[in-house]
This record gives sequence, C-alpha cells and structure tokens, in this order.
Amino acid sequence: MFGFSWVGSSSALAVDANQHGNGGQTVSAPIQDPSYAKWSRLAFHEAGKVYTLLDYKYIGKSNVAPGVVQQQFRFWVKKDGAEFPLIVSIRYDPVTEKVFTILMEQENRGTLRIL
Repeated sequence: MFGFSWVGSSSALAVDANQHGNGGQTVSAPIQDPSYAKWSRLAFHEAGKVYTLLDYKYIGKSNVAPGVVQQQFRFWVKKDGAEFPLIVSIRYDPVTEKVFTILMEQENRGTLRIL
C-alpha cells in the first residue's frame, strides 16, 4: 500500500493507492477550512494573551451594519484560579477583511445561552 497527503494553509488533499489486485486508487476531494477558521485563529491568539484557554465553541457570523461583519466565539477560560465563559467578538470589513474591533467580555453565568 502506498499513500501521500499534502496539506496547505487552506486545503488538504489526500490520496491513497492500494496495490491489491486491481491497483485501484481512491482520491478524496479537497478539505476546506470552515469559513470562520481565520477568525477563530485570531480569537484564539487574542484571548490566549490574557487567559488560559480551556475550550471554545463557534457561535456564528452576523452582519451588524453595512460593511461590518461580526464573528463570535465562546471560550471557557481560566484566570487567577477562576473559570468562566468569555465571548470574543471580531468585527471586520467583509471585502478587505480589515479588523475594526476585537471585543472580549466575560459572560455572566446567570445569562448563559444554551448552544
């Protein structure tokens, strides 16, 4: 059996060739990063500067104003011995992808949304 894979910054392609009898080859389609992957990495980077990151969940994307898109993530973080939920909101221009703001705010446990 022989196989190889190539992983780039935004896609992966896997090929596996079996040499059993017919020598058939299986090629899978490129695997794309989710549309929010770039923003997820930025949220991890920024929140990781301040907090110890324990877990996270993608909340979603929304248009907050003309020319302004927001990506939101909920992190479970730890700081000074306390664990709590943190919402990271990234607002940016959808055409140029220029970041306008990155807001990090602790979510009140009494108002946690079930996702």
